[in-house]
Amino acid sequence: MTGAKLPLLKPMLAVTAAPFDHWEYIFEIKWDGYRCLAYLDGNTELRSRNLINLSPGFPELLNLHRQAASLPAVLDGEIVILNNGLPSFSALQERGRLADPGRIKRAAAKMPAVYVVFDVLYAGGKPVLKEPLARRKEILSAVVPGGKNIIISDYVREEGRAFFQACAGRGLEGVVAKRLNSPYLPGKRSAHWKKIRRTRSAELVICGYEPGRGGALGSLILGGYKDGELVYQGKVGTGFTRREQQELISMLNKLVVKKPPLKVPKSEQRHPVWVKPQLVCEVHYTEITPEGRLRHPSYKGLRRDKEAAQCSAADGGDFNAR
Repeated sequence: MTGAKLPLLKPMLAVTAAPFDHWEYIFEIKWDGYRCLAYLDGNTELRSRNLINLSPGFPELLNLHRQAASLPAVLDGEIVILNNGLPSFSALQERGRLADPGRIKRAAAKMPAVYVVFDVLYAGGKPVLKEPLARRKEILSAVVPGGKNIIISDYVREEGRAFFQACAGRGLEGVVAKRLNSPYLPGKRSAHWKKIRRTRSAELVICGYEPGRGGALGSLILGGYKDGELVYQGKVGTGFTRREQQELISMLNKLVVKKPPLKVPKSEQRHPVWVKPQLVCEVHYTEITPEGRLRHPSYKGLRRDKEAAQCSAADGGDFNAR
């Protein structure tokens, strides 16, 4: 429990979809931050999707209860750090790694977070989860009149494809489509909500792999060429079928070498098996981190038509809608 009236809940989740138009849906920006339920009563408590208390890391958001009405209330939203009007996940990660209260306070003054709210679960101490989304949006507008570091996420109705293209053109992560008559289903992944991500693709060299449980493939270690040398671009551990996993392990075990073909930080190594950098695969991802790693990578298949030497390090890749 948070306080005496508000139960701890997990946020509702979306399924993956392609861009679409539909009169029964609204379309919102997919904010690139930390998903968070805000519990507002005599104070503010911020809980992650896994119920972790995020409050100590974001002291600038602990006055949200003073900027809201109809308390006690539970809001659903995203903690973001804006850079030139756009969410910066790398800046948010920097904040998330801090533990010392003094450093957190200084960081909060230098790059303050904002709570972007898009749903309400409780208002005036009463649950509104069974209300349709359209009604919850009305309630949300009354609960959150606006404030210094809390804003309501805007949306459009029906025109999902055009909105997605506009968001992608601005470099945003994507769009979330939500059915107007949908209830709020805590902790459930529901087709009432659909996430439409802006993705990019790259062809990279497989430089090793990490075994998973029960003989499965845990992840592929990827690299690309920059100035004639292989540079580490991260690992991909999703997107392959069980059959593809076995085929990849069989092929890679014929290429095993003792020394790594590229430099990988020790902190990112989990019992790696190094291989000759010969096989090329296609990967979809959302962006490149400041460290040069792929974010949200997904394996799409081997590229037998590509030579490893042709694979430049990813720096943005080609755009795809997923």
